[in-house]
Amino acid sequence: MSIASNVILENTRLGTTRTKIRNKLTEYGIWWDNSLTIFELAERLMMLFGVPILNIVKSNLITPGGFEYSVTLEDAGVPVDWWIDGVHSVVKTNSNGISAVTVPYVEGGSGTVVCKVGRKVAIDINYTCAPFESFEDYAWDYNTSAYDIVKYPSDISHTFNMAEVDYSEVYNLTKEVIAASVVMAIPNVFNNGIGGTNGIHISVGLYQKKDSNQGWGDAIALVNSKSLSNYRDTKILELGAYPGKRGLKYSTSDHVIQDVNVTTGQLTLDSQMYYFDLYYDNGYVKATIRHGNTTDFTHEADISDKITFDTFYPAIMIYDAGGHIQFESISIEPWTQEEENNGG
Repeated sequence: MSIASNVILENTRLGTTRTKIRNKLTEYGIWWDNSLTIFELAERLMMLFGVPILNIVKSNLITPGGFEYSVTLEDAGVPVDWWIDGVHSVVKTNSNGISAVTVPYVEGGSGTVVCKVGRKVAIDINYTCAPFESFEDYAWDYNTSAYDIVKYPSDISHTFNMAEVDYSEVYNLTKEVIAASVVMAIPNVFNNGIGGTNGIHISVGLYQKKDSNQGWGDAIALVNSKSLSNYRDTKILELGAYPGKRGLKYSTSDHVIQDVNVTTGQLTLDSQMYYFDLYYDNGYVKATIRHGNTTDFTHEADISDKITFDTFYPAIMIYDAGGHIQFESISIEPWTQEEENNGG
């Protein structure tokens, strides 16, 4: 047999083998295309017997900076198939056995991420893009480490621990009785702050307290800074309770506390659970205080002529001499005025 005949015969055999491998891969739902060599096809055929997946990292939320999805396998150089919004790519595992892709943040965006290791679906998830991560916490989780404590003066003493009201756990935030002082509990998931043009909803279930008649303020708030040189530094929008009053207040760089809308009437101290809800979206504010089916305060308005933010941090805040608060739950999520207009 001539060399040419041998070449033709060998090519025929390779073609037949390639076709058989492709058919087997198709049968078991393992990806291939015409660009793969016979050796790459055989590599994928070996994955028919199962490849252990050691770790999966995934999320249904993409925040600014994007999110890296990954799978970890035992070996390097293993081909892993990814589909981002239907577009396919192959990312082989690195020397640590990790195959990863990053999905970028696109304002208002959404899509899908699918990852297959051989015929095994490792990730199949719908994602949405949000300007920041939501946060939810309940006191019965005993999660005090989830909060940073910010205070002025910096040497003022404070307490942030667990307590109990009516046999239910609460976070207990207190401070030394000193006028012109503040202590804030800020969820540390927001260490880098939130861009001031983003909308936010803060909801907190809390008990109002006081430790002095010299004056006190208990509030949920958006604060512009965690580096304080004044107890009203620098911009603050708050929904709070005060001696004989409750409502919305704000202050800016002059540190002077101004009313947005305040109602006369003392909230019940110590024993009544209130739900404080503060909505803010780039100058638009909506706020409610309620207990049970009773609304104790409500107000909404455009306050962009009074206060805006470049960055803010959501905080639970006690200030003036006798500030003291206990809270059972907190929820923080993205929100927009458009949702309000659409009934959201």
